[in-house]
Amino acid sequence: MRISIIGCGQLSRMLALSGWNIGIDFSFLADQGESTACISGLGDVVTIADGMSAQEMYQALGQPDAITIEREAVHVALMKELKNFCPVYPDPDVVWKIQNRHREKTLVKESGLATSPWARIQDKESLADAIETIGGLPVVVKSTEDGYDGHNQWVIDSADQIAAFEEDRKLILKGESQHKHALFEWIVEKKIPFEREISVIGARNVDGSIVSYIPGENVHQSGILHTSIVPAPKLSDVIRAKAESYIATLLKETGYVGVLAIECFVLGDDLIVNELAPRVHNSGHWTMDGADTSQFENHVRAIANLSLGSTKHYGVAGMYNLLGKTLSDDTTPPTELVQPECFLHWYGKTSRLGRKIGHVNVLASSHEELDERLESVRQKWLR
Repeated sequence: MRISIIGCGQLSRMLALSGWNIGIDFSFLADQGESTACISGLGDVVTIADGMSAQEMYQALGQPDAITIEREAVHVALMKELKNFCPVYPDPDVVWKIQNRHREKTLVKESGLATSPWARIQDKESLADAIETIGGLPVVVKSTEDGYDGHNQWVIDSADQIAAFEEDRKLILKGESQHKHALFEWIVEKKIPFEREISVIGARNVDGSIVSYIPGENVHQSGILHTSIVPAPKLSDVIRAKAESYIATLLKETGYVGVLAIECFVLGDDLIVNELAPRVHNSGHWTMDGADTSQFENHVRAIANLSLGSTKHYGVAGMYNLLGKTLSDDTTPPTELVQPECFLHWYGKTSRLGRKIGHVNVLASSHEELDERLESVRQKWLR
């Protein structure tokens, strides 16, 4: 069997490495100018050329049995064209909904799941009116598209910060004024005083079978995920049950095939959906060493319509993201991080400040022991 992946980053790398173990071949579809360092040697790479048809891409990819994605920022129209030649998972219509925060919020609401109060503003519509509609300050304003790892987001607690956003908005609208057909929009969300963020990851295969992983706790810095800890410490049975029901509901409601991740805020016994990711997710990297079957292998199994693997976890696990510290072409792996119960996953990417260039999974018998081992990894990496 052959699977093709749209995109050539580290998620494609880890998907292919997991699929190789069960005898699946891979090919990759790259945008012009996209780096292919992460997937070097893992399969044929086809670069989209000007005027290239979907049929030509399908043939060049080796007539795959299924096509999937490694990121949300894909051309949905292309996914739909490729769907004429083989199954494409997850379904392009679901990806289209999750690509845009307004459509994503609407999907979550229609599925009966809780979100923070929100409103949408377009072009020059009043931010003040939207803030009043959802109950006043504080709020978080996010671009409906092209927002990730803290980019294109504004935390607003005061009138001064409203004014600062309005200045940014003027520059955005002025800079894009040549695109008269474009509609610029933002989601205004009530800022929630949440206790912590957790994520839950699930998979559904073609025949409708579903599995999910135990929820983990995420810690961010400057909008970028730094660590995930599994199981989330002292997570109540009520929240765990809600998280598992949330992922099952969305997988069923959308007819989703593959791995889906949900990031949620915890407030007492309430669980609020923050974001969805229609792909394998950074907060699930711990599964590579801490679960019977990784999220990557379960994604491959799902789209190949194979039996999904056990999601049982071992003791306590953690993931530490290795973020670039400087601008450098050096791709030498930090092998000093390879220690007992510490597992290095290196992407082979060049470094720039804040770029995800690898991660370390850590196993332990308790949360206290895990904290010590994660701190040791952090100190070694940052020294």
